[in-house]
Amino acid sequence: MLDDNAKELDDWDDYYKNNDVNTMPWFLEKLDHDVSNEIDSKTLKEGRFLDLGTGPGTQAKQLSSLGFNVTGSDLSQSAIEKAKKLYSEPEFVVDDILNSKFSDNEFDYIFDRGIFHIFDKNQLDSYLSQIKRILKKNGLLFLKCMSIDEKNLSEGKGPNMYSQEQIKEYFQHDFAIETMKDSLFYGNVSGSFKAIFTVLRNKKI
Repeated sequence: MLDDNAKELDDWDDYYKNNDVNTMPWFLEKLDHDVSNEIDSKTLKEGRFLDLGTGPGTQAKQLSSLGFNVTGSDLSQSAIEKAKKLYSEPEFVVDDILNSKFSDNEFDYIFDRGIFHIFDKNQLDSYLSQIKRILKKNGLLFLKCMSIDEKNLSEGKGPNMYSQEQIKEYFQHDFAIETMKDSLFYGNVSGSFKAIFTVLRNKKI
């Protein structure tokens, strides 16, 4: 969920360095409702959770408060520094998911709230290979991305937008799709943006 200015920035670190996190359009202090509902319905209570693209760290903090062992990662050093100032825990680290330093099979769960949809198509193979590698077999990826049904963002003015069929086509070879539904992005903006929320289980052999 990007504003025009953020979409054009080549350097995410500058964006976080020069802006207050609570003014960013994707800022959401409480845990995303879709992830919260899935945690409740699956009665998940423990395990290692990666909050991918943690930004201000709010989602990582909320997951940690539920008892998970959480790491929040972001490409931006400034974002991580600000998250650490806001919260003494969980762990926050700089990491590039396209060339991740995390170990194989390190996480039981990964939450991606708005990272997948910012990548160009030529970067998606790297994204997928790294997600598969660092997520345990049968581990869950909670994926939230912008829907093609969102009409308030024109092409080139925000993140890439996807249909449910495109998500299925991209992930179905390596992941079992447990849940897929239309949803909404909420954040530090008036109203909401149409999204697709998907729960995928790693079929790693």
